[in-house]
Amino acid sequence: MQAQDVFRWSLNRSNEYLTAALDGLTQQEFGWRPGPESNCAAFVMWHMTRVEDFFANRVIQRQTEVYEAQGFREKMGTPPKDTGNSYTVEKLQAWPAPKLEDLKAYADAVRKTTLALLQTITTERLSQVPNPERSKESVGEMLSRVTTEAAHHTGQIAYLRGLQRGLNK
Repeated sequence: MQAQDVFRWSLNRSNEYLTAALDGLTQQEFGWRPGPESNCAAFVMWHMTRVEDFFANRVIQRQTEVYEAQGFREKMGTPPKDTGNSYTVEKLQAWPAPKLEDLKAYADAVRKTTLALLQTITTERLSQVPNPERSKESVGEMLSRVTTEAAHHTGQIAYLRGLQRGLNK
């Protein structure tokens, strides 16, 4: 098994868990925050998808992010050139939760480009540093970060669902 296969397997598995966590959620539940300084599932999913889009498309492939290229920023009404890192409480509270179906469509479009990248990426490319002036991270390290973010944040979304619905089998 190649590293690319591990990344692909991990992303597909996280997507299965994410699909289960989102299944049947209402828009109100998707935007619910357990406290004023807490994230909602919508924000977590948006952030997770923005990070994947940023690394897979902008940094590794040096192309326009799906967020802009396919009009998702405008459609969702979310901030431009932002991934949701280091938000203040005020910025978090002002963040507009997009419609669940729009965010799912964005996440699906990003994942499609990431999986296509993994189909073409070579083992040698995984060791390359795409922009050494900005970061010393290799392509493999960036993809590892993407898979870790997907697993980590999918767990948070599942937890937020559980807070609202209990076991809800």
